Amino acid sequence: MNETTNTQTTQQQPLSLVLDDRKISVPVVNKMGEQIGVFSFDPTDVNMVTRYDEVSDRFAQALQGIEQGGGLDALNAAGDQIVSFLDYVTGGNSREAFFSKVHPLSPQNGKFYCEQVFEVIGAFIRQSFEAEGAKIGKRVSEHTHGYRTGKHAKGDR
Repeated sequence: MNETTNTQTTQQQPLSLVLDDRKISVPVVNKMGEQIGVFSFDPTDVNMVTRYDEVSDRFAQALQGIEQGGGLDALNAAGDQIVSFLDYVTGGNSREAFFSKVHPLSPQNGKFYCEQVFEVIGAFIRQSFEAEGAKIGKRVSEHTHGYRTGKHAKGDR
């Protein structure tokens, strides 16, 4: 006779709350259409402004070693600092997304490569905020339509 015993233990899954934090993954492509990375962040996180203000003074400090003739070590140290600043500000993964193939301080058309990255991210963030603002405006307009037209002025529904 084959006896079976129940050796399974019931393990309770820990409780969790699932929120949509609006974090998205955006493919990063170069002008030739090649994907060079994927950037994951929340483009409408208003705390980015606060974090940017916290580190904005340190960008110039990061470049001081280069200006003082610190060589390749200073260049790499400054690049690492700039990448960490961008990660902190955006809550993202900028090294993998933008800087895995090109050094942040590579000169490109009279600017550093990281400046181009900042401009592109800034434009994307502005675009995202505008789209979200339009959605909020539409929702508010739909909810207040009856009050604006007088339909609910006397409590009528």
